[in-house]
Amino acid sequence: MTQDLRDAMAALEGVAESPSMFKDDDLAYWVHGKEIAHFEGAGVVDIRLTRGVIRSRRQALVADHRVDLRDSGSDWVTVRFSLPEDRGFVLELVEEAAAVHRPPPGVTADPPPTGPELERRRRFH
Repeated sequence: MTQDLRDAMAALEGVAESPSMFKDDDLAYWVHGKEIAHFEGAGVVDIRLTRGVIRSRRQALVADHRVDLRDSGSDWVTVRFSLPEDRGFVLELVEEAAAVHRPPPGVTADPPPTGPELERRRRFH
């Protein structure tokens, strides 16, 4: 199911698959120069929803056994998936993260960082 999710995430509007800022040996999903999702292993994905989205969905996220919230003030949630029906939930959250990070109409999206810029970002995380 992980490869299916990877393919579906990469197909979302404005999402680019590129090396992760947080994990040296894996790909991540980027929108407008921001990493919005990466896998933490089999059946686990971190998603950058933003504090605002987390705040607005907090009650539902806390109630969902698949979701772990981080410290208050974090933009990220961790989502576990194992069942076929979890796919839609993960994609819904990744789409919401993508929507929040997409540039406004008429603005060209920044690409994911590469080379020295990616290495610089990795040093700070």
